[in-house]
Amino acid sequence: MESAWGSTEVEWFDKFMNVGELSRMSEQTGPLRRRVTIRNRAGLHARAASLVRDTVLKHRCRVTLIKAEDPSASLNGAPRADGTSVIEMLSLGAMEGEPLIIEAEGEEAPQVLDALERLVECKFWEDDFAPESQQTFPG
Repeated sequence: MESAWGSTEVEWFDKFMNVGELSRMSEQTGPLRRRVTIRNRAGLHARAASLVRDTVLKHRCRVTLIKAEDPSASLNGAPRADGTSVIEMLSLGAMEGEPLIIEAEGEEAPQVLDALERLVECKFWEDDFAPESQQTFPG
């Protein structure tokens, strides 16, 4: 049905609400990336990878961990792991002091990046963040 503005009501509503523009913007921006450095002594081991997986599953987005230094560089050929696969994350062999690029794409990408960065920064709740009775020491 033609409206007083010269287009159909649906077209007018879409223009008014920027529906098409928002979907084009999300397609153009692509994945978000954040560089983190593994800080805990044991690296990205099974329990830590499980915490990553659990965090990813709480958000509506796809997450990939990439073993690379620079998020702005070409990441072609860099080892990658799906953020929902503990086995793939373990295969990265990410040790203490090594950088990872976390790539997130989807509706809640900024939120999952923030949550994963906090998880890495707090050493996956290990080492200095564990209660003294639960800390382990070499030797």
